[in-house]
Amino acid sequence: MENITKEQTILNFIKYGPILFVLSLSFIITQVTLEDRKSIFKQELIQLEKDFLLTNKQRIKEEVEEVYNFILNEKQNSEKLLQEAIKNRVYEAHQVATNIYENEMNQEEGHNHSQGHILNSIKYALGGIIYNKGRGYIFIDDVHGTKLLQPLNKEFEGKNLLEFEDAKGYKFVHKIVDTIKNKTETYDSYYWYKAGDKENAYKKMSFYKYFAPLNIAIGTGEYIDDFENELKEKVLKRINKIRYGENGYIFIYDLEGTCLSHYKQNLVGQNRINYQDKEGRFLVKEIVEYGENNTEGYMSYESSIKPFSNIETNSKISYIKSFKDWGWSIGTGFYTDTLLGEIEDKKHNLEQSNNESLQKVIYISLFITFIFILISFYISKVIKNSFEEYRVNLNEEIKKTVEKDQQLIQQSKMAIMGEMIGNIAHQWKQPLSLISMSNGLIQLNQENKDIGSKEEVEKATDNIDNAVNHLSTTIDDFRDFFKPNKEKEFFRIQETLTKTCNLISSQFKNNNIEVIKEVNDISVYGFQNELLQVIINIFKNAKDELVKSDIDKRFIFINVQKDESKVIIKIKDNAGGIPENIIDKVFDSYFTTKNDKEGTGIGLYMSKQIITNMSGTITTQNVDFEFEDIKYKGAEFKITLPLK
Repeated sequence: MENITKEQTILNFIKYGPILFVLSLSFIITQVTLEDRKSIFKQELIQLEKDFLLTNKQRIKEEVEEVYNFILNEKQNSEKLLQEAIKNRVYEAHQVATNIYENEMNQEEGHNHSQGHILNSIKYALGGIIYNKGRGYIFIDDVHGTKLLQPLNKEFEGKNLLEFEDAKGYKFVHKIVDTIKNKTETYDSYYWYKAGDKENAYKKMSFYKYFAPLNIAIGTGEYIDDFENELKEKVLKRINKIRYGENGYIFIYDLEGTCLSHYKQNLVGQNRINYQDKEGRFLVKEIVEYGENNTEGYMSYESSIKPFSNIETNSKISYIKSFKDWGWSIGTGFYTDTLLGEIEDKKHNLEQSNNESLQKVIYISLFITFIFILISFYISKVIKNSFEEYRVNLNEEIKKTVEKDQQLIQQSKMAIMGEMIGNIAHQWKQPLSLISMSNGLIQLNQENKDIGSKEEVEKATDNIDNAVNHLSTTIDDFRDFFKPNKEKEFFRIQETLTKTCNLISSQFKNNNIEVIKEVNDISVYGFQNELLQVIINIFKNAKDELVKSDIDKRFIFINVQKDESKVIIKIKDNAGGIPENIIDKVFDSYFTTKNDKEGTGIGLYMSKQIITNMSGTITTQNVDFEFEDIKYKGAEFKITLPLK
């Protein structure tokens, strides 16, 4: 009745299980799909943010780099233009001086002017050349270092400035004298005073050209800062017109915090070093630090309103790079609220996609559920008809398997019965001889009262009793070995090993095999006779290998230890070990290295089956070890059994 109920339960499970399975699967698939969509959405948002930031960061960096390179290129080109400009000025002045000299020297005979007169004419002509908003002028020096012409600094005219040092200690007049002596032309830079400022010297770039007729040098120059200021004005004028998209622009601050470029023209020229945003950050001060430290990088901050609009925004990321030569911090940025709009679009698209996916999953689930309902009812009928047949066949197979295992166990026992009988016969020889001798002594004593004392007769009687007990014990051990044991029981390992040695001790003695024991008396739960058979099989194989070997001392070592919840039995010999090419096959059924008369190949196979049925394991390996200072090699069998 119980089996029928179980069968009906199984059939109901087959009938309704697929339906529940499909419904559960549909629910799981739906949830997984939604979670997967959410996960993808999160990943897409993260990637969107990464791409947005990366793209825009790269963009604003390139925009700043473009402006930086523009400034650098203008500066480098302007220095060349400056050199060309002052050189051209000197060449023009040199041509004027040449024209004056040639004109004065070509007067009618008797009216030639003196060198001094001609020099004064040249000085008068060149002294009136003033350019660059009153900064530029022509100067003249002689070969001795005397300043002959200095239009904006008349106090230096007529003075010898050969040893004059500029603000850096440079004696630049020496180079003018060298130009005259070498009859050449050259550029030079030094620090000189501007008109109206006799306290501060400014760096100046000059050009000198030798004027051969009067052995003098004509030169001019331009103050670097004045020239660069004009260049900066030109550069900033162009930069202020740069726009990127709807709200991109370039901002520039100098080291003082003065705004040089901004989309708000009213801020240009203002010092904003103390400007604070709505979070209290000194943004301009942080921007100026890039210029002070000659660094570049990104900075994030809160911005209030987008340029060219009244749209409020939250945050902005800018890229700042310093132009070291001028102490400028150049930057531009982008607003992150654009990313929020893209994220909202992604969310809307995902919701639509999720709804569509959910509908598809529901339709597919309903269709599959209907198909499974039809299939499950059909399969349940087929299985119900097959179940009975399967159960009958299964019971027969189980019965055959159990009988086969019992037959193999008994066959294994019978395989060693002959040796056991020989052992018993050998063990009985000594007790039977002792009984015979003792019996003879008693008979002699009865026939002749003078032969043998009372004590000797009593001793002979005791010997007969001991021998009979030994014979009885041997018979009991032999009988127990072959008695079937169907119930598991607690037994002691020490007792099992004692019985084993009693059964095969004669074989060991005949073959000079010594058993070395290291045994803890431990109680285990299982089949004692079957374990006894396993140990005898191992002993028998070890004995056979030891007999075949040519070693002088033959040993079998037994070690029994307890490890937490199991007992470990190790049995090893010193016969040299199992060949490595067959060691993995020793537990296979009908595998043997002996001929048909010596072995059946089922001993170790059944040993493994027995140990497995006792919830244990049996393995083998070759080991190297040392005993009594002698090194040996042999096969070690390891049996592991549960204590309970």
